[in-house]
Amino acid sequence: MAILWCGGEDIDFPNGTLVAVSTVSTNFRAGYARCSIQQQTQGGMAKGIPFPGGAVTSAWVTWRALSTNVNNITQRMFGFGLSGTVKGLFVGTDSATASKLALCKYDGTTTTQLASETGTSWGINVIHRFDMNLVSYGASATVTVYLDGASIISFSGDVTVSGVTNVDSIFMGGSNVNVASDPQFSEIVVADEDTRSFPGLVTMAPNGAGTTTNWTNNAFTNLNGTTISDAQPVSSNTNAQLQEYNLIDLPTGTFVIKAVMIVARMAKSQAPGVTQVELGYNSGGSVAYGTGATKALTTGYTSYDQLDSINPVTGVAWVQADMNGLQIDMQALT
Repeated sequence: MAILWCGGEDIDFPNGTLVAVSTVSTNFRAGYARCSIQQQTQGGMAKGIPFPGGAVTSAWVTWRALSTNVNNITQRMFGFGLSGTVKGLFVGTDSATASKLALCKYDGTTTTQLASETGTSWGINVIHRFDMNLVSYGASATVTVYLDGASIISFSGDVTVSGVTNVDSIFMGGSNVNVASDPQFSEIVVADEDTRSFPGLVTMAPNGAGTTTNWTNNAFTNLNGTTISDAQPVSSNTNAQLQEYNLIDLPTGTFVIKAVMIVARMAKSQAPGVTQVELGYNSGGSVAYGTGATKALTTGYTSYDQLDSINPVTGVAWVQADMNGLQIDMQALT
């Protein structure tokens, strides 16, 4: 059982329509998220980084969401999509009643509502927890949607749209009628196991210098913003040069650490001496890098992720004791 992808900031959604960021504290859970994000264009589609392990036909996803306007019709609110398209399977609002949640599919032109809840659960100014289970994407799929732990939608049937046989990304669709009140999202986790017992997703952003600080312009404030900015890049043009940062601690509690994901926005210059960055960890004073940690960069900034279900330093599953002393490590390579 494994985490397939996780995120909750603008750096995690570099594709499609860019998301807007809110640091209003009532829009997300303190100690877990630093901000919430929303798809900001009417009819647009924000698309997350594709799952590192590739496309799937069955998966769970959990997320937190808040709406500020009960009259906001958003049929393509949140769901699974296929990269390279705007097509997918979404949880959204009923086509006629904004406070009623519904399951919809979208073929790039037409939204088809598949099922809706019997009640009207979608209230305003409340951070709701959603979980969705997709089983066997196709003509005979089963989809169950949970709100705050209770099953509200159960659908069995055809969820397909033309040209899509599996899904590999999380998509956020824009409001049909009111851009300003698009839902706010945070703490998104995709897994191949039941997510309903997951306590959430913690964003451990850089909050200070680490043990080794050799890159240029390396203040942690140049790369820990909640809104993407390429104005003050941290950089290196020296092979095997390291840069490390301390990270925000976990909230108070007892946790099982399912996985750790690094997300870094990176690029190379036109004629650099180094062309790659290896993403890893300083854990307990030792440095190691996971499988696939070396990223070959392009000349345009984009988001690169590194998903590790085990601690590459210890070679075993992450434990809570690993986390509060953990540092992110970046190595420049030719």
